[in-house]
Parts: sequence; C-alpha cells; structure tokens
Amino acid sequence: MSETTSSALRIQKDGDTPQRGHRKRVFQKLTKHGYTSFLDYEIVEMMLFLIFKRKDTKPLAKILIEKFGTIDKILEAPYESLMNIPGIGENAVNTFKVIDAIVKSSLQSRIIKKSVIECFDDVLKYCKVNMKNLTSEEFRIILLNGINEIICDEIVQKGSIDSVDVSPREILKLCIEKGAKGFILVHNHPSGDPTPSVNDVYTTKRIQEAANVFNITLYDHIIIGMDKYVSFRNLKIIKE
Repeated sequence: MSETTSSALRIQKDGDTPQRGHRKRVFQKLTKHGYTSFLDYEIVEMMLFLIFKRKDTKPLAKILIEKFGTIDKILEAPYESLMNIPGIGENAVNTFKVIDAIVKSSLQSRIIKKSVIECFDDVLKYCKVNMKNLTSEEFRIILLNGINEIICDEIVQKGSIDSVDVSPREILKLCIEKGAKGFILVHNHPSGDPTPSVNDVYTTKRIQEAANVFNITLYDHIIIGMDKYVSFRNLKIIKE
C-alpha cells in the first residue's frame, strides 16, 4: 500500500480532518475575540458543532438564519417548525431548547435579589429576551421587596394576539401572597409597536389606584415591542 493511499484511509477513518481544523480555528477566534466578531450564521454554525461531530454545518446554519431571521427566533421556534428543516432532527431541537433555557435562566439570575434601580437595564434585557418574539400578548409582574430588590417574576395572563385581560384584584392578590412591597408590570405587543393603547393606560391607572390602598408601589409598567420598549414612568403615566 502506498503512503498516499495509507494517508487517505487515515483521513477517512478519523473523519473530516479539514472540518476538525476549521472548528479549532473557529473556537480559537471565539476565545480570543468573543462572540461579537462573528456573524449570526457563524454563531449558529458553532451551535450545530455540538450536534454534528464531523458534518460541515455552515450550509445548515445559513438555512436556519434565512428561515427564522435571528438566533433568538431559532432558539424559540416551535418544535414542528424546526423539524420541518431538512437536516434538523429531535436531537438538534432539544439542544436549541436547552441553550434557550440556559440563556433565559442566566439573565434571570442577574436580576433576582438585586435592586431594580441598580439592574434596570438587565431587567429590560431579561424582558426583551423572554417577550419580544411572542405571537400573543403575555402579561407578567416582577415583584419587589421593601428595598426594591427583585423577589421573582410571574406570568399573570396570556391573551390573544392583541389583548390580555388583567384585573387589579389578581395583581394585588399575588403581591400580598408573595409579601411584595412593590412591583413592575410588563407586557408585550406582538405587533412590534410598544405604543400604549387607551386600555393599557386605563388598566395601569386602575392597578396603581388599587395598589395605593394597600401601600404597595407600582414602580413601572413596561411594554415590549420588537426592538423598542415604552416605560410608563418615563411617559409620566405612572407618578409618585
């Protein structure tokens, strides 16, 4: 057997050696320069490294970005939508969902038991990641203790594509049960436009009035759009 033939057989046996070299270079770049030095499809390509040990994952990464648009939408895509992509199987879908859970859990850990004043930007980031891609309205409440530390956040209601029905009684009951001294309301507009509706303003004022009776503070109401948010406190709808 010639040396050339022997080398070719070793490459075939060991797997795609050029792919191994490519992956090594990619991870070295990630370590040295961080994720901001990559395009979105390249980050997806790296995620696929975890699933496909030897396969060239770049074409599949580009297909996923073309189909869903952004990395977060890939991670949050329904099971059926992902399974309809040629080359994506149950193992890949499960991996995406685990990564999505890690991202959201990490963001949550950055805000729990911290003062909302000190970590408001992290609160916004957490809410955006959890809510900006939802196809129907979701209403959640972030509960605060007496020194404005975040105790927890709870999903109060899930509604239709353009509305959610939340009562002041429901909000105050949750505050009392959790021993909260203050709270932040957060909901999303699936249309992408975070401009408050007349009903949003009316409901917020009713909730604040009810909270005042129990000496519980409504700190803010945030509406999440696609790439923007609106703060009722900044708009002076919520006042001290």
